[in-house]
Amino acid sequence: MARFPKTEPKIAHLARQIADGLAHAAEQFPRPPVPATALQAQLDDYKEKSAALVRSRAEAKIRRVDKNNALKTLKDSMRADLRYAEITARRNPEQLIQLGWRPRRPRTSLKPPGEVRNIAIRTEGDTWLLLTWEPPVDGGEVAVYRIQRRQPRDEWEDVATSIDRLELLRDQPRGVELDFRVLAMNRAGTGGPSATVRAVL
Repeated sequence: MARFPKTEPKIAHLARQIADGLAHAAEQFPRPPVPATALQAQLDDYKEKSAALVRSRAEAKIRRVDKNNALKTLKDSMRADLRYAEITARRNPEQLIQLGWRPRRPRTSLKPPGEVRNIAIRTEGDTWLLLTWEPPVDGGEVAVYRIQRRQPRDEWEDVATSIDRLELLRDQPRGVELDFRVLAMNRAGTGGPSATVRAVL
């Protein structure tokens, strides 16, 4: 059994076939619910409105470009006026408030983060453990955390980095004591190491 089409082009094509078929086979289909002329008129109306929609979309695209160009011109002019005002009012920067603007804040150098707090092993398995911690309360904003591991009295080695405040460490050696610590880092440097936690998997 034929299926009613789902896409608009196929629906329009079938409508045209039905209208033509009803018009040429009036004897076989004398009293259809929607006569061929009415169906054709509806198809023509659909086509006209579809064409109008295409035209309106094209016009909307043109208007969007015009709007974006006008906005760019406005922004460039505003920036030019604000640069002029900043230079003119450099000795009295509070005057910029009259323009809805604020004096530029003095640049502050980024500081390294402080010490990571409350490091803990939340849960562990045969060869894995979930390490959690809290961010520093002082220093600059943290960009990334560096997780380090060592066996007692050995050198620390980097084993992972994280942007979150927890890290699942897989494939850890079994049957040995392992110390873990976390350090916070940003572009300015590395904060002091956290306290150490120990695990034996």
